[in-house]
Amino acid sequence: IATSTTEGETMRRHRPPTVLATVLGLLVAATTLVAAPGAPAEAAPPTLPNPNSFGLTVVSGPTAVSGKPDQYDITLRTAAIFTPRTTPTTPSNVSVPVKVRVLLPAGYDPDRAQPYDVLYLLHGGMGTYADWSTKGDVAGNIPGFDGIVVMPEGGRSGWYSDWPGHTDGGFAPLWETFHIHQLVPWVDANFNTSGTRSGRAIAGLSMGGYGALRYAGRYPHLFSAVGAFSAGTDINPPGAQETVSNSMWVFGATIENTGLLDGHFRVNPPWFSGIDPVQYRLETVFGPRSSWPSINPMDLAPAYNAFDGRMAVYAGGWGGETDIGTWNLAFHQRLEQAGVDHRWCGGQGSHDWTWWKRHLRDFVAYAYGTTPSSCPN
Repeated sequence: IATSTTEGETMRRHRPPTVLATVLGLLVAATTLVAAPGAPAEAAPPTLPNPNSFGLTVVSGPTAVSGKPDQYDITLRTAAIFTPRTTPTTPSNVSVPVKVRVLLPAGYDPDRAQPYDVLYLLHGGMGTYADWSTKGDVAGNIPGFDGIVVMPEGGRSGWYSDWPGHTDGGFAPLWETFHIHQLVPWVDANFNTSGTRSGRAIAGLSMGGYGALRYAGRYPHLFSAVGAFSAGTDINPPGAQETVSNSMWVFGATIENTGLLDGHFRVNPPWFSGIDPVQYRLETVFGPRSSWPSINPMDLAPAYNAFDGRMAVYAGGWGGETDIGTWNLAFHQRLEQAGVDHRWCGGQGSHDWTWWKRHLRDFVAYAYGTTPSSCPN
C-alpha cells in the first residue's frame, strides 16, 4: 500500500508542555489519592492533553484498573464503530463506545527527554481488550520493557478488518480504521512517545496474531517489530475459513457483551438465497477473494523484510494446536523463501494462555533486549 513518506511525521503528537499533569486522562485535577495506612500511595489519574482528536472522543477515563498498578481504562467513541451500511439499521442506533487499556511504565514521566516506546497488544477471538491484562498478566511478562503497552478492543470476532460487508442488522465495524488511522496517532498525541516507526511494535495472539501480521504487513512504515502468537497466518485453508465463518454466526460484530444476545450482530446470508454461507461470511469480513492477497499474511510475506530481524512467530504443533501449527510452519517456510530474517519458535505448546504469556516474554526480550538462547518450552 502506497503511503506518503511524511505520514510518520504527521502522526507525531504536538503536545503542549505539561507542568502539573502526569499523563492520560480528562483534565482531572492533579491530586494524590490518600492510601490506607501501610499501603503505598497510588498515583493521581493522569491527564490527556489532546483527548478528542483524530476522530476519537473520550467518553470516560482514564480510570485506574483495580488491582493493576499503572493500568488505566479509557472509553472512546468513534464513527468507525459501527458504520451503517443499510437504511435503516437494526438497532437504529449502532454507535457503540469501545475501550482501550493502557499500561504505563513505573515512574512514567510525560516530560522525559527520551520518549517511551509503545507496544500494541491485540487480543484473540472471543476475547476483549482486557484479556492481556487479566489473563495474560502483561505487567509480569514484560520484564525490562520501559515502555507503554496499549491494549485496544478488537471485537469478539472483528478480525482486525474494515468489513466490506455488513451484519444482519445492516452495520459493520471498521477496526483497521480505528486502530491504524485513529488510535495510533491519538496515542502519540496524548503520551510521551516519539511518534515514529522505530518507537512502535505490535503483537497479538490467535485472531490478534492475524491482526498484528496484517497491520505490520500493510503498514510497515508504522511499526518496527512484530510478534505473532498462534496466529492466523493464511485465510485460504478450508479449516481457517471454517473458523472465521463460525465466528461470524456465533459472535459476528459483538463487542464485549454488546450484541451477544442480539441476532442482528450476526452474519448470515439472506434466507433462501442459495448463497454459500461460508463464502458469504468470509467476503463480509475480508471482501472478495481477489482482494485477499493484500490482507493475507502468507501473501504479504515479502513485506516483512522491512522489519530487519525484529519479527517473531510462535506456534504449537502436534497434540497442541495441530492445524495452527501446520499453517504457521508453512508461513515460516514462506518467510524463509522470501528472505525474511525472523525468529521462529514452533512445535511447542497449545492454544492457551500458558504459552501466550511465554511467547510475550520471549518476544519482548527478543525485540527490546537480548534474544533468549532457546525458544519457550
